[in-house]
Order: sequence, then C-alpha cells, then structure tokens
Amino acid sequence: MPRFEMHIFMVESDEESVESSESEIICWVKDSNNIKEIHHEANKVINESIYGAEKTVMFGSASIMVKGMEILNLTFKNDEINPDEIEKVMDLFETKVETIH
Repeated sequence: MPRFEMHIFMVESDEESVESSESEIICWVKDSNNIKEIHHEANKVINESIYGAEKTVMFGSASIMVKGMEILNLTFKNDEINPDEIEKVMDLFETKVETIH
C-alpha cells in the first residue's frame, strides 16, 4: 500500500512553560501521487495531533515526504493566541548564522 512520511514540529504552552516536540509519522494512502489525498490525510493527522496535545498548541509545521522527496510543507498557528506572544516564542527558535573573519 502506498505511503508518505510526515515530520511534525509543534510548540505547546501553558501558564508555566513552553515546549516543542517533533514527531515522525508514516501515513497510508491509496495513491501516493495524488496530492489531494495526501493533503487530506496530512490535515487529519495534524488535527489529531493538535486536539490530542496536553497543552495549548501555539504553532507548528509539517513536512510531507514521498519517496524521500519533500512535496509539501504545511504550517499552522493558533489564531486564539495573541500574535505578539507567538512572535516572542518564534524568536526563541530562530537560528542566526554569524560569520567570523
């Protein structure tokens, strides 16, 4: 049966802490060339991850891979959280590259 791989990154928070998590998931589909079917299944898995989270999900992303190639990258954000709070947390995950001469 055809499949695709999904790598999910999520940031969750409560009053006391902010945590990130990563998951690698294999999803089964009828046709791994059907982007609509893959998108539909990926959305189901993302929603299950969000609603199954112990804390409030602030934002996240999912990379979808078929046969080792990334074909889709989905991002999500909780619109019920103050955008300034999300931006502060996103800054914590930002990577900066510095060159020293």
